[in-house]
Amino acid sequence: MIDTFSLPITPPEGPVVVGIGASAGGLEALQGFLDNLPPSHSLAIVIVQHLDPDHDSLLGELLTKRTKTPVKEAANGMAVEAGNIYLITPGQSLTIIDGKLRTENYDLPRGRRRPIDAFLVSLAQNSGERAVGIILSGTGSDGSLGARAIKEAGGLVFVQALSEAKYDGMPRSAIETGVADIVLPVAEMFAVLNDYFDCRGGIPEDALTDREFISRAMRHVRYRTGHDFSGYKPGTLLRRIAVRMSVLGLSHPNEYLKVLINDPEEVSRLFKDVLINVTSFFRDDSVFDDLRNKVIPELMEGRGNTDELRIWVPGCSTGQEAYSIAMLLSEAMERLDVWPRVMIFGTDIDEDALETARRGQYLNTIADEVPAEYLHKYFKWRSDGYTVNDRLRSMVRFSNQSIIKDPPFSQIDMVTCRNVLIYFDKSLQEKAIRVFHYALREGGILVLGTSESPINGPEAFADLSRQNRIYRRQPGPAARLDLSQTPAPDPENEPQIAMPDAANRQTAPAMAYADKVIDLMSPAYIVVSNARDLQYASDPATAYLKMKAGRPQLDLMKLIRPELENNLRRLLNRQLGSGETADWDFTGVLDGTPRLIRITRQRMTGGQDLILFQDQTLPEGTKLPSPENLSEATAKYVQDLESELDEARLQIRSTVEELETSNEELKSSNEEMMSMNEELQSANEELTTTNDELNNKITEVRDANTDLANFIRSTKIGTIFLDADLKLRSFTPEACEVFRFQKTDIGRRIDDIASEVDMDQIVTDCKRVMDSQELLEKEYETRRGKSFRARFVPYAQSGHSKGGVVVSLFDVTELRRLAQDAEEARLIAADRLEEIEGLYTASPIAMALLDTDLNYIRANTRLSEILGVSVEDMIGRSLGEMSGGMADIARRLAKQVAETGKKVENYQIRGAVPTRPDDNRVFETDWYPVRQGDKLIGIGINVRDSTELVQIQFELRRVMQELQHRVKNMLANVLALVSRAKRDATADKAIFEALSQRIQALAQTHKLLTQSNWSSAKLQDVLRPELVDVYGAERVQLKGPDIVVNARAALSLGMAIHELATNAAKYGSFSKEDGQVSLSWVRQDDGESDDFIFSWQEKGGPPADQSEVSGFGSQLIRSTIEGSLDGKVEFFWEQSGLRCVFTIPKDSLIEIPNDSVFDTYTS
Repeated sequence: MIDTFSLPITPPEGPVVVGIGASAGGLEALQGFLDNLPPSHSLAIVIVQHLDPDHDSLLGELLTKRTKTPVKEAANGMAVEAGNIYLITPGQSLTIIDGKLRTENYDLPRGRRRPIDAFLVSLAQNSGERAVGIILSGTGSDGSLGARAIKEAGGLVFVQALSEAKYDGMPRSAIETGVADIVLPVAEMFAVLNDYFDCRGGIPEDALTDREFISRAMRHVRYRTGHDFSGYKPGTLLRRIAVRMSVLGLSHPNEYLKVLINDPEEVSRLFKDVLINVTSFFRDDSVFDDLRNKVIPELMEGRGNTDELRIWVPGCSTGQEAYSIAMLLSEAMERLDVWPRVMIFGTDIDEDALETARRGQYLNTIADEVPAEYLHKYFKWRSDGYTVNDRLRSMVRFSNQSIIKDPPFSQIDMVTCRNVLIYFDKSLQEKAIRVFHYALREGGILVLGTSESPINGPEAFADLSRQNRIYRRQPGPAARLDLSQTPAPDPENEPQIAMPDAANRQTAPAMAYADKVIDLMSPAYIVVSNARDLQYASDPATAYLKMKAGRPQLDLMKLIRPELENNLRRLLNRQLGSGETADWDFTGVLDGTPRLIRITRQRMTGGQDLILFQDQTLPEGTKLPSPENLSEATAKYVQDLESELDEARLQIRSTVEELETSNEELKSSNEEMMSMNEELQSANEELTTTNDELNNKITEVRDANTDLANFIRSTKIGTIFLDADLKLRSFTPEACEVFRFQKTDIGRRIDDIASEVDMDQIVTDCKRVMDSQELLEKEYETRRGKSFRARFVPYAQSGHSKGGVVVSLFDVTELRRLAQDAEEARLIAADRLEEIEGLYTASPIAMALLDTDLNYIRANTRLSEILGVSVEDMIGRSLGEMSGGMADIARRLAKQVAETGKKVENYQIRGAVPTRPDDNRVFETDWYPVRQGDKLIGIGINVRDSTELVQIQFELRRVMQELQHRVKNMLANVLALVSRAKRDATADKAIFEALSQRIQALAQTHKLLTQSNWSSAKLQDVLRPELVDVYGAERVQLKGPDIVVNARAALSLGMAIHELATNAAKYGSFSKEDGQVSLSWVRQDDGESDDFIFSWQEKGGPPADQSEVSGFGSQLIRSTIEGSLDGKVEFFWEQSGLRCVFTIPKDSLIEIPNDSVFDTYTS
């Protein structure tokens, strides 16, 4: 039997653990589940399948191919971690305790093993609310008990859809337990799981404390069902709602409220989910041991055959608890040979569960819950399960009754309500305990769940067994009850729920009047339950009833007038079918008046009786019975009854003995058949699983063979398969180029077949490979001059037997020719390399190669001469170490090349090498990346000592200064000549005048530059002679920093400003007396470019006309600024006058500092 379990007291830590149970047909379902599993997830999955204990399982190998999640075979003590899949080991049971797997050898015969139930029960105890049970395809009912355990622990239960399951036995059994949360195809299971636990489709975080949401949801449930769950613990309700929202794909509470309002079926589903119908026979062995050994003997003590024993099982669900108690009572009555009238009332508010209880039909899994002697004695076996026998069924009565809102039973001897109160909040628990106190007689027994206790204190209940939560009601008045109904929802607040219309509401008073008229005009009548409790009495019927002192009684026999009791009892003892009637006349004195009363009993549907009292006319002369006659009649009636009873007992005893004999024989046969059936079923499930695995393996092998055949065909490699006798097994068409194979040659020895090679050598090599079991490669020449390489490989075969040889043939004729060509090319390349090496060594340019860590790996003789170190000493040393004072700039350049991959050419470096620290030299260097494919493997360096060249350039500059003096004189001469041409010119006078001004401006700038050795000039010294000195300080405004510009910039700016001033004098602001010119310059550095902006602005003159600055003048301005200084020129023809803007890079304008690289002119 599977051990019983109890709920964890605190919420468990650790990952969500998913237990998957599968049997026959489960492999396909498991593969479907894993196909939809993402590469990364936070679930720990344990798969329990019925496996053949005598063979290794292929399950792990097959499942690994369907998922990226690691698949492991369970081992004892293995920790269960998220993101892994664990498989049960063949021949061993599997459980989980404290987050670790436990494996044990089976202690039950093959047909009695229930590995899925065993694991799921342990999973419920280990993981609680973080447990998930999934029942997939399989025969039988393994997993149903485990599903109930997980449900009670607060976990989730998934079941594969019956339409999808290959074998629906296990899924159907799990569904029939009533604990399945979700029934759906396996492909959709992970998405729902992910929604629920990651709250994507469950309840958002802010709803976890939203009591208004819970209140509104429960209000809709109460409206539809009449049952109020507002007193349930919020956590329980939220978990149930979260499951429903996840199944519906809803993410917000308001969306779910809309579904509840508009879909009555969803209300029913939520109602079912909130009612956690988890129960079993003889649940908690220790509790039933106390009931059997202590409680029931106490209840039976002092009772006779005429006494009643009343037991109430509230929240009975599908009836297992009630029937368990009935079995214990029946056993006790047989043992004591005392047969009191036993009435066990099983009540619940789930009508479907009650219907199951009334039928008394249960799955085969109860064989693990019910002791074998009880199972044979109180149940009838069928192929699909067990049914309680009539004797047990007659002891238990099931009805729909709420603990909270309906009137309780009275004078109850024992109430057993286990694991119901744990779902109630404190106030509802107190209310339920008061109900039980009211229902119990003084000294009555109360049995609660292991996590429950009466909170009314010791004055109400005393401990009978604290460990098993069994209590005795203390003497004293019954608790005061408050069974008032919770107010119904306000229709105005439920606008989408239909309410009765006005016409229906107006009929209520009319119905009340009709009921009153019926009561007044009809005969006196009462309605009695099957337990003979009074349920209703009309007004006239009160004359036949009499209240007795003490607590109110509902038993009709204690309420009827004593005079009518015998007559009524006889009438009620008659067996009537539904709708049948029986009469009994009472003749006697009632209230001092002779009366003839006809008492009519009619059996109604549902087990109730309608009893009518009709006064009849007493015939004249009727002799009323005297007390003596009454006593004689009563005695005669009792004597007749006893005689009939004795006769019935004899017949029953005889029949029972015969039945017991037959039953024992049938039991023996049935036990043998059940044992055989269970073993066959278990073997069949294991064989089906093994068959599924083998079918999958066969499919894989078939696919592998097809892949192999296609591979061999695509390689175009000649292949020969020989057996151990060197007989041909098969070959590829390409092998026919060497061997003259025909299809008819299969089965012949290889040396019997014509060939292009030395067959004796082939046979020798084949035998050698078979003997050594090692690979051999060898080249052969054909008679036609072709070359091929043969690879001999032993044919792999299971065991140690020699399977033959596989010979692969590769045509290497072309490879040999290419090898010869390659050797010739290698020799040529070696000669060229030797020549290059000589050039490298003797080169007048210093060269070296650095690795990526900037260490020398190669250098030539010229570099060693420059550095004063031998080539051998340089190798392995760093660039910085060998560069002396030039180390920083050398490392920077090398790193720049390594990072950008671009070469740097003609970079000038000044400094001294470490071996000659006082000898400053100037070096021209080139730096370039060295790659192998796309990978950088080093940095190359070329170094030229240009110290002498620099000295020559210095001497040239000295000569240049002398030339400047001569140029100045030459320009003066040119100016004189132009002036003379101006005097002599007639038609071209204007041209000569302009030319004169330009040359004069050029000479002015030259004069400034010669004063500074042709290196630089102040900007204002360049601008002032062209503007202020010519047009006056009152008409010219210069604004900007007094910067020093280089020679090129001085010449270019002087020429451009001269052209603008000349244009202003002819057409612009200088052509008017009050015209002015503003020239400003400012530096602009935005991080990306560093420029000087020059702005020429005319005002006081005529509006600017684009045609005024055109032709040669504008071309000259653009060429000097844009061509010489890399600048930019923009003209703006505005109403106030011409505006011109120069943008010149700082590096083109400002003089280069003397302490940097030598200034040179480049175009």
